[in-house]
Order: sequence, then C-alpha cells, then structure tokens
Amino acid sequence: MRRKVAFTLAEVLITLGIIGVVAALTIPALVANHRNKVTETKLKKFYSVMNQAIKLSEVENGDIVNWLPDVIDENSRVFENWYLKYLDKHITSTSKYRDTTNTTHYNVALSDGSGFNAYSPSLTAESGTQRAYFFYCLDFKNCKAESYNGKDTFLFTLCADGRFIASSYCTSLPSRETILQACKNANASKRQACTALIQYDGWEIKKDYPWRK
Repeated sequence: MRRKVAFTLAEVLITLGIIGVVAALTIPALVANHRNKVTETKLKKFYSVMNQAIKLSEVENGDIVNWLPDVIDENSRVFENWYLKYLDKHITSTSKYRDTTNTTHYNVALSDGSGFNAYSPSLTAESGTQRAYFFYCLDFKNCKAESYNGKDTFLFTLCADGRFIASSYCTSLPSRETILQACKNANASKRQACTALIQYDGWEIKKDYPWRK
C-alpha cells in the first residue's frame, strides 16, 4: 500500500506564519512605492499639461510675456479672469470656482482627480519675478491656498519670463544639496523646494527625499 503524505497542522501554521511575516515586511514597502509612483506621475503630468496649455494659447495670443497675469491688489479677480481667458479651454477640468475663503485665489479640479488653487501675488518686491502661484494637490479635496507640504500638495510657479516651473526658483536653480536642505524644512509652509527636487531628479522620488510616503 502506498503511504499518503500530508502536512501536519504545526507545519501549516508555521508556513502561514512565515508568509505573514514576509507580507508584513514587503507589503508596506510596495504600497509606499506605489504611492510615490502616483505622485511622480501626477506631478510630471501637471507640469506637462500646463506647459502644453501655454504653448497652445501662444498660438492664438502670441508670446506669453505679452499676456502674463497682472500682479493684484486685495480682492481682485485678476487670476480668475486671466485663467478663463487664456488657459481654461486648453485644460480639461471637472469644476472651477473662486475660493470663498481667499477671494483672490481660484480653484480648478482636473480630470484625473487632482487640481490646484492658484492666484497672482499682491504688489510686493517679488512680484516682478513670480507672476502666479499654483498650489497643486494630488487629490482635489486637499486643495487649499498656500499649501505645499511636499507630500500631497506641491508648489508650481509662473515666472515673469513666461516659464512655468516646479517650485518658485524663477531666477536661477541652486544646487541639488541646497534644494534638498530647503525641502527638509520642518515647517510645511516653507517647503517650496520639494517640487523642484523631484523634477531635478527626473520626476522621481529618490531614497533621500525627506517626505516619502
């Protein structure tokens, strides 16, 4: 007679325990990597969409330096009017409206679930360089004014020379180490450099990125 071979209950439990340990060690890393990939993809896509919209509008209106948004005084709708006139038809959105809390800001929800809150800065010393700020959010429900924590919200800027850039370095881009240190700021409201760091690294979140998910 042929003897039947089977696993004992103890062996099954040990095997399941090993599988559980391996899963506990690997799944969080896989989930984190997936989230980072989503972040990289959305940031790169938004940068591309905005630059493409600008190029399309330039075909109709000439060089962007001739139709940049004006700097504003309080309660002005200059960014809203500018966006609707020059960029809106070249960007697929699901909703757009004026921010009720910060009335100079304008909210736009994009078709991929992300979006941005944007405005033109008031008359300050920097207004000759930065002509509009875009507070981009991976999930539109997280969109709000002045939010760029380097995790789910990021800063983009339209400069006075017509460039749409990651972060706010309209003059010159510093070294990677300088950008990295600026992104590490413990104050979430001072992490303008985080978007530039991701772009600097080829739209990748490297291992030394300080706010990996």
